[in-house]
Amino acid sequence: MNLSAHGGKLVNIPDVSDREAHHTIEVSYGTAIRIMNMKMGILSPLKGFMGESDFHSVVENQRLENGLPWSIPYTLDIGEKEFRCVRAGDTVRLSQNSGVIAIMDVTDIYRYDRIEYCRKVFGTTSTDHPGVRNIRESTGICMAGEIKSANLPEIPFLKETLFPVDTRQIFLERGWKTVTGFQTRNVPHRGHEEMQRTALRVTDGIFINPVIGKKKPGDYRDEIIMKSYDTLINNYYPSNRVLFSPLHYEMSYGGPREAMIHAIMRKNFGCTHFVVGRDHAGIGNFYGPYDAQKNLQAFELGIEIMNMDEVFYCKKCEQLATSRDCSHVDGDRVHFSGTMVRDTLKNGLSPETYLFRKDVYETINRHDNKFVERV
Repeated sequence: MNLSAHGGKLVNIPDVSDREAHHTIEVSYGTAIRIMNMKMGILSPLKGFMGESDFHSVVENQRLENGLPWSIPYTLDIGEKEFRCVRAGDTVRLSQNSGVIAIMDVTDIYRYDRIEYCRKVFGTTSTDHPGVRNIRESTGICMAGEIKSANLPEIPFLKETLFPVDTRQIFLERGWKTVTGFQTRNVPHRGHEEMQRTALRVTDGIFINPVIGKKKPGDYRDEIIMKSYDTLINNYYPSNRVLFSPLHYEMSYGGPREAMIHAIMRKNFGCTHFVVGRDHAGIGNFYGPYDAQKNLQAFELGIEIMNMDEVFYCKKCEQLATSRDCSHVDGDRVHFSGTMVRDTLKNGLSPETYLFRKDVYETINRHDNKFVERV
């Protein structure tokens, strides 16, 4: 098992105790989630929001200033009012829905070029990209500092949520020396299942860790993901080989760069391997199908990247396959496109058995509202 967290030590930020603060700043739900993930060590080694030197190093080189791989800046966006009032050395109280989320000592306040950020981090400045849109709608003013204490926000599925201290203990208790982390934001079709079974053939266990929280319209609702995986795992996988827990996290759809963050988080959970498949963390046509795999080849992350090819159904082979074990032409292959899967679910069509397990599909189809409609 991977005992070393990214950067060497798993971060653990204490709960908030009474402490005076110079200012109180209301933060978004997404920021509250990022603070929670710092508090619980998921984002180790981060203990707060990045200063200017780390920010520019990450944007330019996909590394923190100390050289540690890290691909997307983690920043706290503030408005002009806070920019005028808050100074380095101040202590701020961060709140969400009037409840205290964290206490932070401010170390730095700076501005950045939002267009240049988008060009280098997302590879595009098009507002059709949701990550770009979020950055361009921000103020471009960052407040950096170390979070000295933090509370868990009120979130759905908290009882079902495991944090790194939990997963590492479970891995040890089960005797798993090798563990594959599996990232998804979708319900499980047979292509996903084939990738997971491939991982189970080469490691002691698999940690299925789907993203829940704010996503783009058309993505699956959290409860649909949770219930469909519950059906798959309980009916088709050996219980002592699979661990399941949601990951509270806001996708930026950053493709190659976001794939690195996904791998680092699973390393912090204690995984030794991480699956990166076709179009990992991508959206639309902004990235090539295997750009994430190519980008990760340039970095030593301390977790083995398990690159996987696209899984499709071959009509001639009459089974699920990849280009590595199927010689037939594309016309004989049925690809598991997101559009095809969503159309099947939206229209209530009876799926082919190579697309969905019948009982998994029935679990999904019991719900009228399967997809995020608006954010």
